Amino acid sequence: MVRRLITRSAFAGAVLLAAEAAYAILRRTPRLDDHDPSGMFGEETDPPFRLAVLGDSTVTGPGVLSADSTWARIIANSVAALGYRVELRSFAVSGSRTRDLIITQMLPALDWDPDLFLVSIGANDLIKGGSASQFEFDLDHLIGGLTQGRAPVVQKGLGDLGTIPRLVPPLRGMITRRSLIFDDIQRRVAARHGSTVVEHRTDSRRVWLDDRELWAEDLFHISAKGHQRTARFIWMTVEPLLGEMNAPV
Repeated sequence: MVRRLITRSAFAGAVLLAAEAAYAILRRTPRLDDHDPSGMFGEETDPPFRLAVLGDSTVTGPGVLSADSTWARIIANSVAALGYRVELRSFAVSGSRTRDLIITQMLPALDWDPDLFLVSIGANDLIKGGSASQFEFDLDHLIGGLTQGRAPVVQKGLGDLGTIPRLVPPLRGMITRRSLIFDDIQRRVAARHGSTVVEHRTDSRRVWLDDRELWAEDLFHISAKGHQRTARFIWMTVEPLLGEMNAPV
């Protein structure tokens, strides 16, 4: 009898969380346009540098007014400032999960033969209820494939998605816990394949909870200010890699 009550309680809790997730993700919100951050940056006479970005809407930037405000272009401009003629090519598609990158983005990115891969994925796997084991399996396949190329791979990893304003308790706490689990997976995969994960854990959770200017009007995607903050942490990982690659200074 007690076991039956526990099972019913757990089921009811799961139904509640699923309903909250559906409301948070699917409720009517302003329609925001995606952007393609691809482009050329730096002086034409500088040495060429190919930067490939794979991912989802965290790359395409719904919530900013132009592609110039995306973290991908901010990183490209930062690389160019070190003395490179940067060609940024984005393979990202909004809404993608990790398995989508394996199917549609990985091989075209490898064929392009870039000097650096940036991979921003995992948010949709997490928020849409994907299992941690499936995410690890897919991410292992993706990063393992990319590291077969000649270029270093940087995984953007996951910040605390429980700070998304559209989420409410207890869903917010559940997403925070899953964020930590999925970020740990990013690190395990990176350790297996020799890639690098951006250190989001040093960022302030309180800032993302309190500063609504970091978020777009749909209260789900990040704003231009959010992209600037994100780029700061990505650059903390990318800049040392460029030094190891003998970037001109």
